[in-house]
Amino acid sequence: MRVPAALLVTAMFTMLPSGGGLSGQFTLYEKEDFSFDLGGYVRSLTQLYDPGYDVPTVEDREGGIHADVVRLKWNLRFGESFLLEVHNRIQAQVSSSEAGLGTSTVGFGVSVVPGRRWDLSSVWVDQDRLRVWHDVDRLSLTWYNDFADITAGRQAITWGISNVYPVADLWAQFSPFELDTEEKPGVDAVRILKYPTANLELDAVVADRGSSRNFSAGVRASFTLPWADIYAGGGKFWREAIGLIGISAPTGVYKLRAEGALPYHLDEEEFSLPRITIGVDRLGGSTMLSMEYNFNGIGATDSGDYLTVLEDPRFGQGETYFLGRHNIGAAASWTPGNDRLSLTLSSLLNIQDPSAAFVPNLTYDFGQNTRLSVGALVSFGDTPTFDPAPALRSEFGTYGDFLYTMLSVYF
Repeated sequence: MRVPAALLVTAMFTMLPSGGGLSGQFTLYEKEDFSFDLGGYVRSLTQLYDPGYDVPTVEDREGGIHADVVRLKWNLRFGESFLLEVHNRIQAQVSSSEAGLGTSTVGFGVSVVPGRRWDLSSVWVDQDRLRVWHDVDRLSLTWYNDFADITAGRQAITWGISNVYPVADLWAQFSPFELDTEEKPGVDAVRILKYPTANLELDAVVADRGSSRNFSAGVRASFTLPWADIYAGGGKFWREAIGLIGISAPTGVYKLRAEGALPYHLDEEEFSLPRITIGVDRLGGSTMLSMEYNFNGIGATDSGDYLTVLEDPRFGQGETYFLGRHNIGAAASWTPGNDRLSLTLSSLLNIQDPSAAFVPNLTYDFGQNTRLSVGALVSFGDTPTFDPAPALRSEFGTYGDFLYTMLSVYF
C-alpha cells in the first residue's frame, strides 16, 4: 500500500499544466479591471543519507527519502488597487525508514514554520513511512494607494542583507539547508510599506506569532545614499526587544556588508549578546564569490553546551540555525555564457569545534520550465556520543552526509 500511494502522489503532481516562463503565470480569466492568474511549480527530491555513526534504537544507519512539493499561486487583481494572493502547498514524503520521516537536515520543509494562530493545514495521509499534507502558505490582501502599500494576512517578509548568516531576518528565515527556497514561509501579519522620498523606504510590520505573548511588531527605515545603502530599525520580536542596523557599500567589483542585532530580553530584563554578520561579495562576470563572518550571540563557545542551545526558544523559533558562537561562511557560483548551467559551492565553518559542512550543487536549465539539480552535503567534525548519555562533540559532525537530485517544473 505504501509504495503505490507514493507513486500516485508523484503522478498527480507531474500531471499539472505547464506554460509561460520559469516563474511566470497564465491568466485563467480577465475582464476589464479584473484578472485571475495561476502560477506555481512542482518540485521532486530524492536523497540518500548516512549520518556517519550508529544511533541507538535506530536499525538502519543509511537510508533514503523521496519528497514532492507542489505550490499553486492564485492571484486575483481588482484594478490597480487590490491584489488577493493565495498559495496552496501540497507536500508528500516517503522514507525508507520510519526514523527518517520528517527528520532530515537537508530537504523540503526543514525551515522553522512561523507560529500561527489559525492552522490552515490538513494531513491527507499519515503512515509509518509516508506522509501527505496540505497547507495554505499565503492568504493576503494588498491595497495599493497614494499613502502606502498595505498588506494584511499570511505573507512573506524579508529583512536584512546577509546571505549565509541573516541576523535581521526575524519574521521567517530559511534554514541554510532548505532546498525549496522559491517562496519563504508565510507569516501572519499586517505590513505597511511607504516611500516618502525616492531614497527612503519605511517598513512597518505587526505580526501574530500564534499567541499574545509572542506578538511581534517592528519598524525599519532604509536609506539609499550615493555611496551606500543603510537601514536602521527595531521592535519587539517574540520575547525580545531588538535594535537593528545594517550597511551595504559597493567598492568597484566588490560590495562590503555589515549588520547587527542587539537584543534586550523582556523576561530577564537584561541585554543579550549581539548577533553580527560582516560580509564581502565579488559581483559581475560568470563567477560570483561571497564570504561572511558571524558572531552568533545565541550560540555556545563549547560543544558541551550545544544541547542547551538546542533547547533555547530562540533556536526553536528560527532566530538562528547555528549552535556555535563564531562562524565563517562562503559561497562561490559559476555560470558560463549560455546561462543554462550553474555550479555553486557553499561552505559553513564552526571555528571553535572545529567542524564544517560543504554543499556543492550543479543545476541545469533544460528550458520548457524545467530545471534539474544534483548536489550533496558533506560534513566534517567529531560525531556525537551516546554512552552514558547523548552528547554533541561538534556542530556539523552531527549532520552526516547527503546526496540528492531535485527536479523543478514551473508553470
